[in-house]
Amino acid sequence: MNLRGFLSLLAGIVLFSTIEVAAKLMQHGGGIAGQYPFWLASLRFIITGLVLFVPAAHCLRGKAFTRRDAAALAGLGLLGVTLMSSLYHLSITFLPANVAALVFSCNPVFVVFFAPLVLPEKITVRKLIAVALCLTGIFALARDRASGVSLTGLLLMLAAIIIFAFYTVLFKKMTPRCGALPVTAFAGLAGGLCILPLALGVEGMPLAAYGLADWLGIVYLALMGTALGYFLFIYGISHVEAGIGSMAFFLKPFLAALFAWMVLDEALTFPMLIGGAFILTGMIIALVPVHR
Repeated sequence: MNLRGFLSLLAGIVLFSTIEVAAKLMQHGGGIAGQYPFWLASLRFIITGLVLFVPAAHCLRGKAFTRRDAAALAGLGLLGVTLMSSLYHLSITFLPANVAALVFSCNPVFVVFFAPLVLPEKITVRKLIAVALCLTGIFALARDRASGVSLTGLLLMLAAIIIFAFYTVLFKKMTPRCGALPVTAFAGLAGGLCILPLALGVEGMPLAAYGLADWLGIVYLALMGTALGYFLFIYGISHVEAGIGSMAFFLKPFLAALFAWMVLDEALTFPMLIGGAFILTGMIIALVPVHR
């Protein structure tokens, strides 16, 4: 096994697991940036795109990059960043961080399910069962209203992961031509810029009221949780066996729940455990390879 690839993959998953906690901390932990989810999503991906812009442009040297490619990346950013991240950060304002992370962690199941629409794969009974189990888990979470679990938040997060699944499938299709880093950078920058009109129209201009904690949180989300997290994850997933790469997804809900407990004092309830068991079972069925 490639140790450097495995450690990079693990580090990327750890950084991804802090995103919901960091966003929630900016909502109730002394900051106010989390109360403006559209601005948070926009600034997060604009900064990420700008940071990755130079290395992404370097990756495109010698490649025939056309206007059609640029339009495709802009469209990808509109889908996977503007729509997805807006819904994602909005849903976090309605949900505990551990529940938000648990629900979002089942997005690989929907990726496996929707991949046949774009890639040469087939929808199988196994994939249908995996999706049904994940939806059952989300339904179980929806019944846990006593722990601050909002049905609105769950529906927003469900919409976000379905959109993210389509984004991931299209991302995989474009990666061989453009490279993973350019797709991440340019789609992120385009998508983040497209959120700005929505943020201005819905949330006004709150930036003057942001304090040091807000800007540190935004920079952390952009640089550590997104830019560095994506880089480490992409590097790691390309240097380890496919089975190990798939199994890495199972770490996120556990790590996120641990961080939410340590930082936000969020406890796990019995309905959360039941819902989590259904979601993780669905992930196992969808992602663990079957050896015939």
